[in-house]
Amino acid sequence: MKRLRLLIVTIVLWLFLLYNIERLSQPINISSAAYIFVAVVAALAILVPQLHRLSLWLILGAPIVLFLTIKSWLGYPLWGAAIPLIVTELSFITLTSLLARQVNHVLSEFEQVMTDITIKTIGKPTEPFARGQGEMYREVRRARTHQRPLSLIALGVDEETLRNPLPRIVIEAQQAMRKHLALAGIARVMDAELEDYHIIAKQNSHFIVLLPETDQEALAALEKQLRQAVAEQMGITLKTGTSFLSEDVITFERLIEEATDDMKSAQQPARSPKSVVIQRQTLP
Repeated sequence: MKRLRLLIVTIVLWLFLLYNIERLSQPINISSAAYIFVAVVAALAILVPQLHRLSLWLILGAPIVLFLTIKSWLGYPLWGAAIPLIVTELSFITLTSLLARQVNHVLSEFEQVMTDITIKTIGKPTEPFARGQGEMYREVRRARTHQRPLSLIALGVDEETLRNPLPRIVIEAQQAMRKHLALAGIARVMDAELEDYHIIAKQNSHFIVLLPETDQEALAALEKQLRQAVAEQMGITLKTGTSFLSEDVITFERLIEEATDDMKSAQQPARSPKSVVIQRQTLP
């Protein structure tokens, strides 16, 4: 946290200096476009978590190209006597991007560490989706080849039912930690309720559970069982979506799409699972 505080103080002081630089040095006349652009760059670089994972050259190069394009479109000169000012403005944009990117990186590190600690403490660690999908692919191919039933369920959190209080520092640092705590608890419940051959992976902010040898009837019962277990043990309402291997839905990607779309469109807990017109398949 000391590093985060230092970065925040640094970027605040830097922005204060930037927006008052014309008072300190009369020859410098920063354009209005640069002032607005710097603020937008700083806000986006901090607010969008995924940006810190992008290449440093892309993070620095994209704003420069975009800024020059905007200045040209607004009619500002870019050559001749304007070059020193352009270089100064680009330097300000680059420095702001670097500082904001560092703040984003530290915040993301803090969130990830808190997530890991939470899941290890109160929940079962689940495979990240990038690793778990390989095993899921194999199960889909096996079920398709041998004409065996297979289902998939996506589980997320109904955020309106989250009531567990968090330490103040966690709330201030990252409000989204409530969802991570809930997902960790759901992972623990699934560990107790599901069989060993069920494959669980975490994708973004929800779980994907592949259920080999599970038909629609068994899936409906399992979905109800998970809802009840999570509601009783955690006081949280699950949002779920289901899909089934069928003649129309034969790829892993399509199974994921059907289940997640069903989960996102769920309006209330008590509903009939979405049925993708299918035919139960059995061995010849």
